[in-house]
Amino acid sequence: MRVLWINPFAGTSMEPFAQSLGDRVRLERLGLRVWGLPPGARYGMDVEVRAVAAAAGSEPCHVAGFSAGATVALAAALALGDSVGSVTILEPASIGDDDWDAVEADWRSCQRELAPLPQAERMTAFRQLLMRPGLRPPPPNAPPRWNLHDNLLYRMLIGETGFVTADLAAIRAPVLAIRGGRSHPRWEAVSRRLAEVCPDAREHVFPKLHHFAPPFREEPQALAALLLELWTSA
Repeated sequence: MRVLWINPFAGTSMEPFAQSLGDRVRLERLGLRVWGLPPGARYGMDVEVRAVAAAAGSEPCHVAGFSAGATVALAAALALGDSVGSVTILEPASIGDDDWDAVEADWRSCQRELAPLPQAERMTAFRQLLMRPGLRPPPPNAPPRWNLHDNLLYRMLIGETGFVTADLAAIRAPVLAIRGGRSHPRWEAVSRRLAEVCPDAREHVFPKLHHFAPPFREEPQALAALLLELWTSA
């Protein structure tokens, strides 16, 4: 079976997870196109969806993604239609441009409030926002940065994805939302909303994990077993 996996960064480490899948899955890893754009280039969700569609070609596939990549996976599933066997999203940055719940409205408001902060403060506050209240994120692996590419992606994710959550009813394939128990409870609300609008939506929680400790890195074998069951039954 063939899986297109969309990560926010092309270099995201997934080797233990890929090895756990063995030769049963053709895992094709895609990074976001935003990072390679020259200054002044036009950017929108359509740029990312075209890249996924080109990678998919005419073959059936499953789509999956993490964070911003999960949002792109949803948009791509809408565009690809019945050729998609399943959709797996790990803590998506967005599931549409609407304030579908008070939790989401507050989440988006908090993100907009980060925009005028100095770079280091902005990144620190953003990382804290992704954690369950009362928990602190791990220290970053590299110094904080925020550049024009981050701005393009940020603007798209907080209001220019091109779809609203009600549109996700058009995804007929199974949708699996995965989250960490130590991540912000906003992702609990995401799963509830998906269950409301998608014909076949389900959730899986890794209780000890969070956005900075995703299951493909921390519990690769458990994630592989979970997804192999989804992909073979879809």
